[in-house]
Amino acid sequence: MAPRITKLEVPVSVLGEGPVWSDRDACLYFVDIMSHRLQSYAPETGEYRKWTFDTYVASVAECRSGGLILAVGDRVVRFDPSRGESSLEELVVLERDRPQNRLNDGKVDPWGRFWVGSLRRDEAAPDARLWCVLPSGEARLMREGITVSNSLAFDATRERMYFADSPTGLIEQATLGSSGELSPFTAFARAGKGAPDGSCTDREGYLWNGEWGGHRICRYAPDGTLDRVLEMPVSRPSCCTFGGRDHRTLFVTSAHVGMSEEELRKDPHAGSLYSVELEDAQGLPADRFAL
Repeated sequence: MAPRITKLEVPVSVLGEGPVWSDRDACLYFVDIMSHRLQSYAPETGEYRKWTFDTYVASVAECRSGGLILAVGDRVVRFDPSRGESSLEELVVLERDRPQNRLNDGKVDPWGRFWVGSLRRDEAAPDARLWCVLPSGEARLMREGITVSNSLAFDATRERMYFADSPTGLIEQATLGSSGELSPFTAFARAGKGAPDGSCTDREGYLWNGEWGGHRICRYAPDGTLDRVLEMPVSRPSCCTFGGRDHRTLFVTSAHVGMSEEELRKDPHAGSLYSVELEDAQGLPADRFAL
């Protein structure tokens, strides 16, 4: 049986990204980077909420002790949704020396560290970096020479990390364990139709990747072979994550940033949020920042 793909009744995002399912809050958190907005959607009730900030909100993750951390502009902050925008507490500034940059894709690894990459806002040069942020606020520079940081995902069983510099079309892998030592990245898989954007892993360690411009989500086996393709009703599926009561729902964000009138005419639902019901795949609870 083909999976059921549903467009969810929430406002369209200019650049929807960073979905993370919260078992604690029974909702999906996701961002609209260009609208400076953190959003949430609760499937059981249909409730939609939003919080708006004064700069780009690029990624979100939960903290073990409660609340969230956000990649906002050039910094990582702590945020309490119940208290609203006034609750922001700065943890660390990462890109102060490169004012043309902003943070982008971010994800917590299985050991409680927050990994976040950056990009130059005009995407015109490889001036971006990849950071690992510890609960103490210490930030470790892990990689430079990046154009658009994306596809962060982790496989604890194989002690593996995934990453992509999107314009290269290549998803890479590296060895990462509890010590935090990162091996050199090697090739894992190459996107087929679009550019590799946001990713997640499932319970079996397969990688699900949104192909920006490719109209599809691709599932890769741990050896890098293409295992499955989900054709999506939008051209720019930007990221995906598992959630819902049993983690069998794949939530998919999308975008319409920079699209021409003709492109929007052909892609009228660009920027929508989708759910995909899967009977033969299951995710894991999202890792939480060790704070």
